[in-house]
Amino acid sequence: TLLDPDRVVLKGFSMGGAGAWHLAVHYPGRWYAANPGAGFSETPDFLRSFQQEDLKPMWWEQKLWHLYDCPDWAVNLRHCPTVAYSGDEDSQKQAADIMETALTKENIRLLHVIGPKTKHSYHPQSRDEVERRMTSLAVRGRERVPTHVQFVTYTLKYNQMAWATIDELGQH
Repeated sequence: TLLDPDRVVLKGFSMGGAGAWHLAVHYPGRWYAANPGAGFSETPDFLRSFQQEDLKPMWWEQKLWHLYDCPDWAVNLRHCPTVAYSGDEDSQKQAADIMETALTKENIRLLHVIGPKTKHSYHPQSRDEVERRMTSLAVRGRERVPTHVQFVTYTLKYNQMAWATIDELGQH
């Protein structure tokens, strides 16, 4: 069986959802779409709300969060259609809520399917809705050569979107 490079999807739930958020914003040109479920998308609010931690990070910790946390990279999802999933009673819904706020600032609408009366699992009808949306996006496939690229990076580790490659930064 041959793999169609224009129909590779990124999906994950819980810890996999965190990975899906991370990979989608850092490598947006590799997928036709992303489907993060639950997980987390950034460090400070997750640690405060989900783990009830009293945060007193050092300056360098906050700087390093910036490399991993997804909201500052949200504009990259302009090139990676994203269908988020959360249960309405799941405390990890905060990941998609935070990303929705970050995407709204970039004039990007996040499709967020929410399972009613659901904790940390997939609601059956919501799973069907997510699959319907993802199948619809697969028909179109990945936009291999976009005419316009909007992309942000703060490190050369994540330096590529479609045909654009960043080879140097004024500050890394």
